[in-house]
Amino acid sequence: MEMTEAQKKVVYSTIFLLGVVAIAFLLWYVFFRKPVSDVIIAENVNVVTGLPNINDLLQNININVNGEPVNEDPTLPGVDRVARGGLTDTDVLTPGVNALDPVVDGDGSSMRFYNPDDNKFYRVDGEGNISQIGSAEFPDVESISWGNTTDEVILEFPDGSNVYYDLKSGRQVTLPKEATEFDFSPTDSQISFKYLHTDKERRVLAVANPDGTGARTLESLGQNEGNVTVEWSPTGKVAAHYSEFVDLYRQELGFVGLKGENFKGTVVEGRGLRTEYAPNGEQMLYSVYSNATDNKASLWVVDADGNDIGKNRKELEVNTFANKCGFSSSSQYVYCGVPQDAKSGFGLVPELLDGVPDDIYRIDTKTGLKSKIATPVNDAGNNDYQVQSLTVSDDGKYLIFQDASGELIKVSLQ
Repeated sequence: MEMTEAQKKVVYSTIFLLGVVAIAFLLWYVFFRKPVSDVIIAENVNVVTGLPNINDLLQNININVNGEPVNEDPTLPGVDRVARGGLTDTDVLTPGVNALDPVVDGDGSSMRFYNPDDNKFYRVDGEGNISQIGSAEFPDVESISWGNTTDEVILEFPDGSNVYYDLKSGRQVTLPKEATEFDFSPTDSQISFKYLHTDKERRVLAVANPDGTGARTLESLGQNEGNVTVEWSPTGKVAAHYSEFVDLYRQELGFVGLKGENFKGTVVEGRGLRTEYAPNGEQMLYSVYSNATDNKASLWVVDADGNDIGKNRKELEVNTFANKCGFSSSSQYVYCGVPQDAKSGFGLVPELLDGVPDDIYRIDTKTGLKSKIATPVNDAGNNDYQVQSLTVSDDGKYLIFQDASGELIKVSLQ
């Protein structure tokens, strides 16, 4: 049957529209369709049902007490946490604090110090826990003399004024301006000091109660006050010692008793005397320099009590200053910061050691045996420490030294 002219138009229009649609689809497919990535479905895939085992996820992660994940020991490779003779990690107990006149606390393990940044007094233990002592604030303190077993202090200021202060009770007494270089007796019941009158003939070494009452003269100083060092012996028998030259290279070290005792002295071969008593008061460590040591400070030890004064004197053959050392509680061993580069003449000119780092040595004062126990390093593994003073805890587990920065640094011994 032949289609009418109207039917032909409908068929031709439909074919034309289908063609347009087909062409449009092809154009979209070729030019505008987003490519689909190939997806590879792995065979034998293990399907986990339920929650994963949390112990499996955490087995390689350590979590500290603060809840923060720690993936490794913070100690650097080749650095020991405990002193064994090589590079040794340290703990900064007073970060950023230039501690003034730090001393060991009566417990034998903590340190006390004054912070010139906030004018307050503090105590820090071997774990770095810091607590304020009392509530007082004293600006511009120049030097501090601490009680050995009490929190009593004598403060010296740049204008020459002196103040006795009990950090616990808050008791405060102004002491004479003429008094200086204070030191507490072992029991803190007395102080010794120099009284420097404007008239040199009236200058004396004296003792008194810590608040300045009950003062009495021990010895006349005259014009020799520079030769006298105010330093109580741990036995409490001696309040100071003095030195006077026998000849160009030797000096005699003498001791001043509390009751006019005529203690014998001992000969010291060298100049630049610096001293440190052993805790038992029976020995004294000292350093001197001479031509024989290339003018480097050299350590010696000698008996320093009663009739034994001057006996068993021996050179320890270690080049450092006595004030860079500290005794163990047994008094047999001494630990010292020893310059890695002991420059010629540093005993005469200590500034030659500026910037020279120290190693830590342990010395047996009876046998003279010595060994390097540590090269202290910071968190970056650098040995930049210069020991200014050093204290050993009574239990022998660690030592604390003050660095040139003023910070207190701990080195573990056990």
